[in-house]
Amino acid sequence: MRDLTVVINGGGMVGAASALALAKAGAYVKLFESHPPKLEGQTDDWDLRISSVNLSNWQWLRSLGVHEVIAHSKVRDYQRLTVTTQSGKSLTFDASEVDQASLGVMVENNALQAALWQCLRDYESVELVTEKRINSLNPHDRTVEFTNGERSSFDVLLGCDGANSIIAQLTHTAYRGWDYDQRCLLANVELEQPVASETWEVFRPQGPYALLPLSDSKACLIDYDKRADIRSLQHDKTALQTHLSQVFEPHLGAFQLIKAASFPLQRKHALNYCSYGCVALLGDSAHSIHPMAGQGVNLGFADIQCLLNELPNKPVTQALNGYEKQRKFENAKMMRLMDALQISWRSSNPIARLLADVSLNAASAPILKHFLIKQAIGE
Repeated sequence: MRDLTVVINGGGMVGAASALALAKAGAYVKLFESHPPKLEGQTDDWDLRISSVNLSNWQWLRSLGVHEVIAHSKVRDYQRLTVTTQSGKSLTFDASEVDQASLGVMVENNALQAALWQCLRDYESVELVTEKRINSLNPHDRTVEFTNGERSSFDVLLGCDGANSIIAQLTHTAYRGWDYDQRCLLANVELEQPVASETWEVFRPQGPYALLPLSDSKACLIDYDKRADIRSLQHDKTALQTHLSQVFEPHLGAFQLIKAASFPLQRKHALNYCSYGCVALLGDSAHSIHPMAGQGVNLGFADIQCLLNELPNKPVTQALNGYEKQRKFENAKMMRLMDALQISWRSSNPIARLLADVSLNAASAPILKHFLIKQAIGE
């Protein structure tokens, strides 16, 4: 890849990780991001945008050098994951069952993005562009044009610019998907009692609620509910604190709300990941998934690693086609699984609830449970 010029639009976690992995592999990279992260002056307070990164992807990020520069106060290992059905049946997956120290980490998005950018600055083969925006694309000449009229050539153009991707628009990419008519409420809280290194999720008809541990005394509480109900809570902090206390205090004890926000839940999947034999979409530009299992960014990191495996040994067009074939299948499979779980495990139908309990009991069988934990850590 030493003669390859890669232009990447979008410098978030997936875009910056793509740039770093490609630069490490020898490519020349131009990364375009109009809102670069702040590399200095970060506080110890966790932002609400948090990702659960599985062990395999975290080890990959460490191999890129991220662990050496990231703010360690914004990273929390977790050893256990527990899911609970509507009837109260629970199953816990523990890292020790597969001889690992953790299942993965909770990491603040801003901190991870900043660490990736800090690593990128060590590469002379990386150009970080923050003052120009891509305005048009000429795939035949393999050039992009900026709003000021300047142009830049490329061998590969990657769209890592999120669910409203400019690159997807310029390639006329179509999507299939729908709106879940739900919002995901995120609330960072200060706890009176220490919290274990365990993430958990409890299912109920209106949507699950969950906890992400951030430190011994802080956690992110997650509540999925109808769009209108979440919006009404956000407008009244007292009502929000009361609601969260009713839901979470039986599990955690008393806590104090620090800050909260919510976002709408949508499912989107690009009909094509690649265009013109030289353009590819990665991460949320290609797929948006229900976040209840924290798979979003993990699928994006898997996209990058698949592309990195394809590019060195094949012509660009063949490599991109191979990437699309593999990742479109894997991402669609995960999206269908998440949809099936969130529909069936939320159902008030007695038969569906019974099947949820039966499936949880089946998953506790040693061989299947070992397999599921391996899947959870990305192996």
